[in-house]
Amino acid sequence: MKKTFLLAAVAALPVLFACSKGDDTRFEDPRFIQYAGRLIPTGTKADAPEALVESIELTESGLFVVGTRTDGKLTFNTGAYSVSGSTYTLPGFGTIELSGSSATVNPASGASFTASFRQASGANVAYRGWSIDKIRATVNGFHDPVTAEFKGCNFAEISKFLEDNGHKGGYLPSGSLNSISFTGTGSIVFAYSDNTADLGDCTISGSDVSFSWQGETRLFELQNGKATIEYLDGKCILKVEGSLKGSTTSGTVTFVLSPLA
Repeated sequence: MKKTFLLAAVAALPVLFACSKGDDTRFEDPRFIQYAGRLIPTGTKADAPEALVESIELTESGLFVVGTRTDGKLTFNTGAYSVSGSTYTLPGFGTIELSGSSATVNPASGASFTASFRQASGANVAYRGWSIDKIRATVNGFHDPVTAEFKGCNFAEISKFLEDNGHKGGYLPSGSLNSISFTGTGSIVFAYSDNTADLGDCTISGSDVSFSWQGETRLFELQNGKATIEYLDGKCILKVEGSLKGSTTSGTVTFVLSPLA
């Protein structure tokens, strides 16, 4: 199965967890679970500048992701939304007035437009935002596989680890990965420290996770990729393994994640 994934995933894995074995899926519901969903603009888009907005994702942990297409390129920006009655406020973007399965979107700049709203399903404990405690990383070194552990997910630290072990730099963007979200609308969100994001279509079946990114990403394409998820002592453990497309370089990254509110 071919996926796209953060080079850290291709260049990352093992180190010691501070977790004991145990299946713990007892998490409190995220506080925005009743507000979560996805909006898709409706009506004729070709004549209006607001057609550039292709989707708005409202996650269970209060993160919004706006997908905007400019000159054919689809990009995603994030932030934290608030709700008062039927009004959603998305700082830096505008407001949304929700009425059942439809909505009026009021951008801070540009004309208002209508959108359909699909409520998120809360059927899986994974459907929420997860902060990154640490990652384990394994990659082929000069001679043998090497491992390292990183607190959080700072790209400069991971890039140095790659360079120190025989891999060229420039794989990763600046900044860091702040959180990973799975949503009840079938999305995965990687939210970065500069308030941008990568968003993909995602399916979780038991412990298996399958996803593919929408639009262009800052990430790298994997072949023979595999992702799994499990829960240990109040943590979510996301493990991704595979090899870079067109390369023999392979590795694994394991994310240790804590639930966001």
